[in-house]
Amino acid sequence: MFKSVRFKLTFYYTLTLLIVLSLFSFIIYNNLKNSLYEHMDMLLQLRGEGIADALETYMEAEDFSFEDLKSLKNNKKIAKIAENLIRNSRYDPKMSPIEVKIIDSEGALLAYSEDIADIPPISENSWNELIEGNAIYDSFNLMSAENKKYSFRYYATPARLDKHTAYIVQVWRPMYQTELALRHLMNIIVLWVPLIVILTMTVGLFFARIALRPVHEMSAAMRKISADNFKIRIMPPNTKDEIRELADIFNEMLDRLEDSFISQRRFIQDVSHELKTPLTIIKGELEVALKKARSVNEYTAILQNNLEEAEKINRIVQDLLTLAKFDNRDIELDMKKVNLEDLLYSIVEDLSRAIAEKKIAVKTSLKELYIDADYSQLRRAFLNIIDNAIKYSPEGGEIKISTEDKGNEIAVIIEDNGAGISEKDLPHIFKRFYRADSSRSTSGFGLGLSIAKNIFDAHKATINVKSSQGRGSVFSIIFPKD
Repeated sequence: MFKSVRFKLTFYYTLTLLIVLSLFSFIIYNNLKNSLYEHMDMLLQLRGEGIADALETYMEAEDFSFEDLKSLKNNKKIAKIAENLIRNSRYDPKMSPIEVKIIDSEGALLAYSEDIADIPPISENSWNELIEGNAIYDSFNLMSAENKKYSFRYYATPARLDKHTAYIVQVWRPMYQTELALRHLMNIIVLWVPLIVILTMTVGLFFARIALRPVHEMSAAMRKISADNFKIRIMPPNTKDEIRELADIFNEMLDRLEDSFISQRRFIQDVSHELKTPLTIIKGELEVALKKARSVNEYTAILQNNLEEAEKINRIVQDLLTLAKFDNRDIELDMKKVNLEDLLYSIVEDLSRAIAEKKIAVKTSLKELYIDADYSQLRRAFLNIIDNAIKYSPEGGEIKISTEDKGNEIAVIIEDNGAGISEKDLPHIFKRFYRADSSRSTSGFGLGLSIAKNIFDAHKATINVKSSQGRGSVFSIIFPKD
């Protein structure tokens, strides 16, 4: 199960979801934490600066100087005002439960709210900052009687007079509500993220099974396919997804394999048939020769016949070896500049005897066009096609051979007015040992066109055929220019 595609897809999706949810939770937690601390600092700042501003306003209204604050009478007045300020703001629901204390510049406690027991003093560095006129934030911890730690956040700001720090207002607030909210959020994250991931994986496995059901059906169909049972095809799902594409590609591959197996079987049968005839003739004639003594002339005739049949076998084997080399890409072409005009004229001259025997008129329209090619291989290919045209042309027929320069391509066209090829046979004429109509079979073996096509393919040329029965055939070979 753990090695199945279904599990792997679900696992990777679930892992991605876990990473995304963890990252999202981390961002939410930190944003909330920062927001809560900023909100707390803002409340402390509003409370502290409100009291400090009120003290500064009172001192300015009474027209006190910094030296006046050393008077006990004046100090008592300000202490009373400070206590009233603390009392009046203590019941503000936004500020609760903020605590306050006010200290003079000498460090003496001027006024305070009820709950300031065990509050640690302001550190020396922070005190110096306040005397200089700067406000500060800081935190401190207190231990309860049950030895439980409580955290607090405080804000301290100076109340200034005559460019001197007259008093310091310190406000603080417990952080348990903030910590409680963050702890509650963390509990939700720790509980729900794993639950969501587990639920997603479970549901994902279920839907992955449904989504991959066509694959299982395809696997079942594949198991039934064998060399003796190539007719089975996979039923593609009624979708337009990758699985449908895979099914179509697999069916196309089966079609090609089936054609390959059929061609292989046919090839073996055709080779056996082609070799059987000359071998049977050789065997028969040798048996006849051994039955009784023969004259020299009779032995010579038998040997001559056997030599002709052996030559047929040799040609078949040589053609098959040539095709095998093309199949294995073991042919090395000797590429040189070849003049198509000279090449085609030399082929027509070599076939002049066969042309004359059938009284065929050969009309040429050739231009001096050059291509990069292996002369001997290209000659063999054109010889096979022109020889075919002669074989299937009627006595007194006509063959046209022409070349054309088409800009980026060079075309060689070979046209005859012979028996033609039926629409049914046309797609198969380049297959090995294929002969369209046994009633019109010649002495060939059905390998010539196959060899020609392989040669043209090796030269990156394309061969096209147009033909209909009784109207002849037109072979067009298109060579690309450099």
